[in-house]
Amino acid sequence: MKQFKRQHILVFFALMLIGTTQLQAQADTVKIGVFVSDIYDLNLSEKSFSTQFWVWFNYRNEELKPQETLEVTNAKESNGSLDFAESENGIHWTGKKITALIKKDWDIRKFPFDEQTMRIELEDSNSDSEAMVYVADKANSRLDSNLALSNWVIESFEISAGSKKYATSYGDPALSDSSSEYPHAEAVIKIKRNSWGLFFSLFTGMYVAFFISSLVFFIDPVDVDPRFGLSVGGLFAAVGNKYIVDSILPQSTTFTLVDKLHILTYVFLLLCIVLSVVSLRMWKNGKQERSARFDRRSYAWIVGMYLLLNLILIWQA
Repeated sequence: MKQFKRQHILVFFALMLIGTTQLQAQADTVKIGVFVSDIYDLNLSEKSFSTQFWVWFNYRNEELKPQETLEVTNAKESNGSLDFAESENGIHWTGKKITALIKKDWDIRKFPFDEQTMRIELEDSNSDSEAMVYVADKANSRLDSNLALSNWVIESFEISAGSKKYATSYGDPALSDSSSEYPHAEAVIKIKRNSWGLFFSLFTGMYVAFFISSLVFFIDPVDVDPRFGLSVGGLFAAVGNKYIVDSILPQSTTFTLVDKLHILTYVFLLLCIVLSVVSLRMWKNGKQERSARFDRRSYAWIVGMYLLLNLILIWQA
């Protein structure tokens, strides 16, 4: 009988211990929210953008100081200001305003028809996931309704919370595993570029150079200087346009739409020169009518194929 009572007492204390552990886990749950008030200085060449946002926390364990140990992990630099802290009905509400320069590896494969995903990554630098858990305040997290980006359309905003695992314990002797995990939250903003105005401002020079060069087929082949000079001049103009466009883009090893359009233009300008040589050879051999017919067909083929391939590349972007 006594042994039976002792077993009941042990079960009772075990249940109390489990309940206490659950309460502690609940007490160390931190709700995190973000209000993005501004996004500016989207810099493709420097691989960054700047932002201002408010971040806040709701939690019960007064020993926690999440606003003090918060880190913007993907920021080149960040500054916090206007800290606040209030408590009501056992719930602590703290937060601050953060100005940050965020690292961003822009995806320029389809530039200027690109879509970008910008992330603000937040993490606690002190408490690991066993001591603190982030829960996203999705109901109150959003973008400022007055926020607008020049030449961009904001498509969506979302906040999520979880944890991020690192393949190191940072030398913590309390950890038996060689890894560690920390509370992590992300605010994700998806944007799409207003493309056509920028496209024509960047590529008009290239297209004008090509179409002027295509007019060589209306010049007699024996007029060598204007016939070949137009194509060579158009080639230099296209190369110059490529340098101008590349100056506003980050260096990339990927084959972008900008590269495809310029290389296509180089190839067709080279074809203009090659076909002009063929036409000149016909003229020199006394086949003027055949040379003239060849020029007309060459013009139609060159311009038609160039326009078609440009439309295909732009459509695929």
